[in-house]
Amino acid sequence: MRPWHWLLALVALYGMSAVARADGDWRDVDPNNLMLIDVKYGRVAIELYPEFAPKHVERMRALARAHFYDGLSFYRVIEGFVAQGGIGEGDDKKLKQWPPLKHEFDHDITPNLEFTPLNSPDLYAPEVGFSKGFPAARDDEIGKLWLVHCPGAVAMARDNDPDTGGTEFYIVIGQAPRRLDRNLSVFGRVLEGMQYLQKLNRGDPAVESGVIQDASRRDEILKVQIASDMPRRERPRYQVMRTDGPDFTTKKEERRNAVSEFWLHQPPKLVEICSMPIPTRRTPEENNAKH
Repeated sequence: MRPWHWLLALVALYGMSAVARADGDWRDVDPNNLMLIDVKYGRVAIELYPEFAPKHVERMRALARAHFYDGLSFYRVIEGFVAQGGIGEGDDKKLKQWPPLKHEFDHDITPNLEFTPLNSPDLYAPEVGFSKGFPAARDDEIGKLWLVHCPGAVAMARDNDPDTGGTEFYIVIGQAPRRLDRNLSVFGRVLEGMQYLQKLNRGDPAVESGVIQDASRRDEILKVQIASDMPRRERPRYQVMRTDGPDFTTKKEERRNAVSEFWLHQPPKLVEICSMPIPTRRTPEENNAKH
């Protein structure tokens, strides 16, 4: 072999290793945990977290497969807060086929709920970080972990009784309403499509808690489906960066140590949980062929 052939072989070897390491920092989103909401503006992709909120995820899958939401609307949309979808009128607790769920506000700290600390102080919890890419918090003294209401969080609405969530869900579209943490059941987060949620018509928060009074102005939910129910060729596929890998550690430290000539006043070396987005990408086409 000629000398330069050895060089090409080494470049190929190390290049392949680099790709392997990079791919190892990403995980595939299970299509059975990928919920897709179509509105006239586009498609919203949501990852569900069954290990944390199994009953709520089970309910959302069942509702999607029953086409429950198709043709309903986002009827309560509040600027800087949430977009809530479902039946809108009447009482979803009267739907006998969808009885109220027991709340899943938090979860015992267990090995199957991975947790990567952010290592920054927080106003609402003793410790914050990420669980499977979901913004999360935990308290070792009480042995509990919970998901945090960052923008893109998806949760079940309820009445005053904690066990009254049934079919009405909401998505955080504005500032992080952290006061809701451990008070409502978060079961998913938006991977892609927040720009379409931002286009939804708003209600007046001073009138009926933001419920859009004119039904004709409510944006229709065209379709909700679970990706695993779609033909393989039509399924969107996503990957999420692992929070326990070196790539995310690097990103976290870059955010913590913001160095630039732009800064006239150097920001503190702190990272707020909702300002640390988890990188998400469509699965590379070459990987799609393997599925």
